[in-house]
Amino acid sequence: MKKTTLFLFAICSAAMSYSADKWFGDDRNSQITDPTNWYLDEERTIQADSAPTSGGQDTAIMYSEKTDWRGVYLSQTDTYLYNVVITGNHHMNFGDDVLDKGKVYIDITGELSSPIIGKQSNPEIGTSFGKDGEVAVEMHVGEINVGTEIYRNKTFSYYGGMEFKIGTPDNRITDWNLLVDRDIRIGGGLYEYAGCVLNLYVDKLSVNGVLRFDRNGSSYSNMFFSRSATFEVGGIDATNIASNFTLHNSQGSSLNSTIVLKNAAGSDYQFIGVIADDGNNRPNISEVKAVMNVTMDGEGVQRIFNAKDDATDILGRQSGTYTVKNGRLIMDNSRIAADYRQAKLSMEGGKFGAGHYDSSQTGTAYFKTANFKSGGFAYENFVNHNTFETSSNDKIIITEVFTKTEGSGKISIDFSDASGNALNLAEYNYALAESAESIEIWTEILTASELSGFNLEKRLSDGVYDANDDFVAEGIANGIAVFKWVESLGNGYSLQVGFAQVPEPESVAVIFSAVILAIAMRRKMK
Repeated sequence: MKKTTLFLFAICSAAMSYSADKWFGDDRNSQITDPTNWYLDEERTIQADSAPTSGGQDTAIMYSEKTDWRGVYLSQTDTYLYNVVITGNHHMNFGDDVLDKGKVYIDITGELSSPIIGKQSNPEIGTSFGKDGEVAVEMHVGEINVGTEIYRNKTFSYYGGMEFKIGTPDNRITDWNLLVDRDIRIGGGLYEYAGCVLNLYVDKLSVNGVLRFDRNGSSYSNMFFSRSATFEVGGIDATNIASNFTLHNSQGSSLNSTIVLKNAAGSDYQFIGVIADDGNNRPNISEVKAVMNVTMDGEGVQRIFNAKDDATDILGRQSGTYTVKNGRLIMDNSRIAADYRQAKLSMEGGKFGAGHYDSSQTGTAYFKTANFKSGGFAYENFVNHNTFETSSNDKIIITEVFTKTEGSGKISIDFSDASGNALNLAEYNYALAESAESIEIWTEILTASELSGFNLEKRLSDGVYDANDDFVAEGIANGIAVFKWVESLGNGYSLQVGFAQVPEPESVAVIFSAVILAIAMRRKMK
């Protein structure tokens, strides 16, 4: 027993000895593995006996208030670190030694952070090449925090902003993949005004956790791509209603990037901010060349309410394709300037709906075109909006063509609430029509300027068409939903829903008999 205790003590002591804060020194061109340029104190008076790459759980700290550039070189094909704090004008650069090595790896197992200091910070993890060649980069990080805290809780007379760059525009990097195990956090809700930006020159970003935004003071917190990228993430979260958060491509670029939402089953994230092609303040729309696409491919829920402070005419163009394959995507882009709402909706599964971050208010989602293959639309807030009395509700508006792909089947309209509870018509003070034919109260839920692939053969009256061949309701109890298209000269088509009592069995039998008789007569005529 005594030997076991001593043995465990020895292991713990060894582990503790491999956990230290190590500050990068003043040699601006040293290798990260060189122990002579690492110190155990911020004043750089006690030299470390090893570099932070030697194993254990060291924290490599690159901090200086000096304004000159300071860099450390990554010369190995495999670099392993635990925690990294990088701020000021410090760079971690891959050098010539890694060129033509196929692929190089950097693993930061714990946290990669860029705290706020008393000056503008522009730290970078990139490259500094002096010869020809090429190489790919695989980067693995536990979590990334940008501007979420003040360095060592120090007091500064001024708190500078932060732009942290990861990756490079250098075409000698053939591919840069960044994998994050947990979250990326940008901004920390600090009292001090300090803008925070994460600028990514990567080809693929995979975040197993969530991208989270917060504000420092009344400043902004943004993330953008400087290479065309695929960004897979478990959700996007920003709930500060005084928002100034933007996710976009580099301004003035011609990049084409895609956000792939992988929200897990049971998750429900709200992003109050702007997703735009290349920024949220582009007064000359003709100069916008980039495209930002969004794909919902998780089993959970993602809510996107496009907002920037209290602006109601945001100059951030949306021209990408919003594809829904799985889960539920709820969106409002009514605060985007009308000419900038150019996105396309592609329904390939799952549910899409319009929605405000405050469920008591109505939301509107605008798209230039929409194409339906499978899935449906979600209307969660009929109860919250008292729709039966006010006729106000969330709405999807398609300014050009709404296409239903041939053979796609019926479009599901889901009236269940955000918790999955069915809309129980028996619980509300609402006089249901006795039958579908006697419905007098209709509610508009979607509009489109043109329709393609829909059945408009069943004309009910002038400009009114039965839509029940193309739409089917779910998430309703103690009643039925009936759909119709109403054509308005010059304004396209309005999809409207009305509710009626569940037909009595006798009525169903009569209807069924009539259908059977009609089929028999048709066969006889043939």
